[in-house]
Amino acid sequence: MSSKKFSWKKLMLAMLWTTVGACTIVLLVAAARNQNGKRCKDVLVKMKAVDGVEYVSKKQILKTISGGRPDLMKGQLVKTFDLQQLEQLLERNLWIRNAELFFDNNDVLHVDITEREPVARVFRTNGQSFYIDDLGEQLPVTNDQVARVPVFTSFPTETTAARTKDSVLQQQIKEMGRFILRNDFWMAQVEQVNISNYEFELVPKLGNHIIKFGAAEKIEPKFNRLLLFYKQIMNKTGWNYYSALDVRFDKQLVAVRRDSASLFASLVVEQNNYQVNTAVDTGYAATANTKPDSLLTSGIYKSEPTPTEPVLKSATVKPQNQNHNALKNQLPTPSTGTKVQGDKAQDKKANVQSPKPKPKTEENNVLNEAKSQPVKKQPKAVMKKRDQ
Repeated sequence: MSSKKFSWKKLMLAMLWTTVGACTIVLLVAAARNQNGKRCKDVLVKMKAVDGVEYVSKKQILKTISGGRPDLMKGQLVKTFDLQQLEQLLERNLWIRNAELFFDNNDVLHVDITEREPVARVFRTNGQSFYIDDLGEQLPVTNDQVARVPVFTSFPTETTAARTKDSVLQQQIKEMGRFILRNDFWMAQVEQVNISNYEFELVPKLGNHIIKFGAAEKIEPKFNRLLLFYKQIMNKTGWNYYSALDVRFDKQLVAVRRDSASLFASLVVEQNNYQVNTAVDTGYAATANTKPDSLLTSGIYKSEPTPTEPVLKSATVKPQNQNHNALKNQLPTPSTGTKVQGDKAQDKKANVQSPKPKPKTEENNVLNEAKSQPVKKQPKAVMKKRDQ
C-alpha cells in the first residue's frame, strides 16, 4: 500500500509541473504574438554628453537608425526593429562610446547614447586636425561643435615608421591634456602646447616666455614647481623677465633670464606707453576749461594759471644728454609716473582756487623775458639768462 501511495504522489507532481510548463509556453507565445502586433508610438533619444556639449546631434542619431526617414518610424511594427543591429550601427560613429535601444511598456523606443570625452585637440605638421579622447583614441573634427580643450601643435605626420612613437605620444597627450583640462588655472594660462622631438613646450597666455616641460612624466610635480615659481618669483620680477622656464629636471626649475638688450627694450616700451597714457590723462584733466588748440601744450608744460593767459605747465623734463646717459647706464624705473600724478593734484588745486597776483620772483622774470624772445626748445621749462 505504501508503494502505491508513493507512486500516486510522484504522478501528481509530474502532472503539476507539466501543467505549469504548458501554461508558461502558452503565455510566452501569446505575449510574442501580442508584441509582434504592436506598433512604435514614439522615439526618444537621450544623450549622455560631456559638460552638456553634444558632438553628435539627435537629428543625426534618428537619421542613422531610420535609414534617413525618421518620420516613418512612428507606426512601424515593433517586430521590424532589430535593436542589436541598430546599436552596432550607431557605435560605428567614433564619437559614440555606447548605444542602448529598447522598447518600454508603452511601445516607445528609447535610444540612450553615451559620447566620448575629448581631452585634447591636435594639429599635425601638414595642417590636419583631430581630437584625442580620455582613452587615447583619435576622434574626427565635427562641424557642429568645437571642444574647449588644450591645443597641441606640430604633431608628426603619420608614417609607417613613426606609428609606434606616435601611439606613445598620443597617450602622453592624453595624460597632459586631461591634467590641464581638470585644472582651471592651467586651462586659462596655457595657450598651446608645442611638440618638439616628442617633448612638450608650453606657451603661456600671460608672460613672454617658453616652458620646457619635456615628456609627460611626473606631470603634477612639474606643474606644482611652476606654480610655486609664478607665486614667489615672477610676481616680483615681472612676467617678461625670463625667456624660458625649464622643469624637465627632477625637483628643479631652471629659469633663463632674458638678455639685457631685449629686457631693456621691453621695459622702455612699457615705460613710454605708461608716460604717454599718463600725460594724456593729465592734459584732459588740466584743460577742462581751455580751448582745444591749447590741449597739447597744457598736457606737457605746467605753470601758475593767470586770468588772461592759457594755462602753461612746466614739466620736469631732463636734458636730452642726461636722459641718454641714464638710459645707457641703468634700466628705466617707473618713478616718473609718481611725478605726473603729483602734477595732477596741483592742477586740480589750481583749478579750484581763484588765481591771485603773486610777487614777481626771479622765475617769473625769466619767464616773461623768455616770452618776449623767439621760442626755442630748451631742456628745462625754467631757464636762466645766459651771460653774453
